[in-house]
Amino acid sequence: MPAKTSAKAPAAPTFIDPALMPWALVSELYWMSYKLLERRLYHLGVSASQSRVLAVLHYAREPIKPSLIATILFQETQSITGMLNRIESRGWVVRTPDPNDRRAVGLQLTDAGRKLTGEVVQIMRELHDELFSAALGAAEGRQVEAGLRKVRALGFKLPETDFKLRRAQQFPIWKD
Repeated sequence: MPAKTSAKAPAAPTFIDPALMPWALVSELYWMSYKLLERRLYHLGVSASQSRVLAVLHYAREPIKPSLIATILFQETQSITGMLNRIESRGWVVRTPDPNDRRAVGLQLTDAGRKLTGEVVQIMRELHDELFSAALGAAEGRQVEAGLRKVRALGFKLPETDFKLRRAQQFPIWKD
């Protein structure tokens, strides 16, 4: 009688050079967290992309130009224009004239936007805690953050880095 062979699941194909695994992991974690956030925000009628814009406005101390929001989120201004229009049409943000530039506007949250964004930021914090805080101790979390900040700082210095991103380094979000 022939020996039975156990049916094993086929090994997953290796899709990346093992030396590139940190890059792959960062990319995978970004998309995983994005999809999880989408699902957690669904009941609020907010997309993950919209939540990022709302979070920027949540932490801004004054009205902020659409072009700066785009820069902070590593987007082109024209790529977020439609999103800003949808957010505005839902009554979450209002455009205000820029006192220093008649052609420019600033965006700020409305009362309804502040209420909604409070919920959004809470959901973001809970997801962070479930993913990062649960997996990493405080010291490990600080080490991961420090390492990622070093990688980001080098990214700002690469020749292909957009001039707007280089200029945006003046803002506290990117101070290391």
